[in-house]
Amino acid sequence: MSNSPISHAIGALKLASVHVEHPTALSGKTLADTSTEAIERLNAAYPHREELGRLYAELVRVTPLGHLPYVSLEPKTQAPYLALIVNASGEPVYRQRAKSIEGLVQLVATRFEPQAKP
Repeated sequence: MSNSPISHAIGALKLASVHVEHPTALSGKTLADTSTEAIERLNAAYPHREELGRLYAELVRVTPLGHLPYVSLEPKTQAPYLALIVNASGEPVYRQRAKSIEGLVQLVATRFEPQAKP
């Protein structure tokens, strides 16, 4: 059995159902302590989850229908935010990295802006 932060959190959720169904079998303090530890482990394992979630949401907003963004983060680099945009067939059509979420979103939005006809 894995002892990853996610499996720990799943275990804590399973303990919650045991406590609800049989409150005398598992104390509320044990449940609270286990849940707190699971939250701490998840936060430590995924420290940039909010940033990546915001980046993904912003990229979905500026990419055309049928395209899907994938995001990543390399925190200790000069341009830590990365995006790969794929078309409906799953083929990469654009990849970019930037120093900020706003900068990356602007680069992607510019790439997919309709071209003006002369």
